[in-house]
Amino acid sequence: MSTLESRYGRRERPRWFWWAVASVGVVLGVAWAAWVAFDDPAVSADVWSFEVVSETRTVIVLDVRRAEPVAVTCTVQAQAQDRSVVGERTVDIAADDPRRTRLEIDVETQRRAVTGILRTCQRA
Repeated sequence: MSTLESRYGRRERPRWFWWAVASVGVVLGVAWAAWVAFDDPAVSADVWSFEVVSETRTVIVLDVRRAEPVAVTCTVQAQAQDRSVVGERTVDIAADDPRRTRLEIDVETQRRAVTGILRTCQRA
């Protein structure tokens, strides 16, 4: 026995401990798999292009694709050099618009932006 073991004793984990850890892992894995399986792939979008027009305006062109005619809400952001958000705009796309839509979105900014990004695009 080492000096520490003789002084403080040896502590062993109970037998059920590893079963509990494994059970939690399985539950988390099943929950993640269900979330991925039920995710809505019916809507997808990409930033087609962006243009910094002025110190206070950026134009973001968004390409939105839908598997079926549903209303969609998309949020775009303009970011500055330090990656802080300097402008944001949310737009709604009606269900009767074409399934593949290209939108030109004007975003007012607090200061000069250097990029335009898509934050979210989902069913309304």
